[in-house]
Amino acid sequence: MKIKVLTLSLVLIALPVFAHHGGNSLYDVKKEVTADATVTSFQWTNPHVEIGLDVKDNSGRVSHLILETSSPPVMVNKGWNRKSLGTGDAIKVTYNPSPTGQKIGRLVKLKKADGTELRNSGS
Repeated sequence: MKIKVLTLSLVLIALPVFAHHGGNSLYDVKKEVTADATVTSFQWTNPHVEIGLDVKDNSGRVSHLILETSSPPVMVNKGWNRKSLGTGDAIKVTYNPSPTGQKIGRLVKLKKADGTELRNSGS
């Protein structure tokens, strides 16, 4: 009986971890979108750094997009820091979009106005 309870406990503890790290279902990793954007927010927080962007489409309409990256320690290893981006920065961004059309995505890479390129982990 103790083994069944222990096994069930471990499964229940592990489920949120698997659910949280289901990035392949949140983002279409086989598709990449590139766009010119303006940074509206840069949240250097766990569990993922988030970048808020305003993106103009071909007709000039602006939409807001939130991109997720890896955790701050992983991003530091990729050359990022808490001051890598600032509100108002103009960037060219490449990301994996949401397969459901939500205005969210997973950052692949970005290029700053000075030509500096920053990449996400695993990219």
